[in-house]
Amino acid sequence: MKIIPFQDFVRRYHSGEEFIVFDTETTGLNTYHDDIIEIAGVIWHKDGILEKFEEFIWVSPNKVMNEAQAIHGITPADIKDARKPDEVLNDFVKFCGDRTLVAHNIKFDYDILNSNLIKSGLKPYQNDETVCSLIYAREQMLPARLSELAGHYKVVVENESLHRAMYDVDVLIGILNKIMKENEPEDMQYSLIL
Repeated sequence: MKIIPFQDFVRRYHSGEEFIVFDTETTGLNTYHDDIIEIAGVIWHKDGILEKFEEFIWVSPNKVMNEAQAIHGITPADIKDARKPDEVLNDFVKFCGDRTLVAHNIKFDYDILNSNLIKSGLKPYQNDETVCSLIYAREQMLPARLSELAGHYKVVVENESLHRAMYDVDVLIGILNKIMKENEPEDMQYSLIL
């Protein structure tokens, strides 16, 4: 995995590149042993969200630990009719294409995605370029937690909805939109004044 510098990310965004902003909810915090039970992502571009992907993933009910349920609120009943990991993850990779992945704490989400792809008999994600908003927050001496970073950027957060994959993606996009607005190329800022 290669984390691209945030300024490169900003430049590529303003030049029109598409990115996948994504999040996972899991059975635990071990990227090798634990499983993804919910995955969500959007194709994000300077013109907004182009497409969304969101799905539960079936795992054995005894793998959904109480500690994880307390964080994301996903129960065995929520995933009992979900598709199997190989089907969902294969569709997610097709949805992503070869776009750069963006997440808050990308190391966790990227590692568990690839671990689950391999466990499902699929190839790891092909594009190893990633963007991490957590690293950006730390470099800028901003709050590290997603909810607190959202507060800094005045992005409204409903705490009871946090730790659900698509909600966290939406919050992160709200943050990224503010960051990109702060970092518009000078010629674009000038044209808005006219």
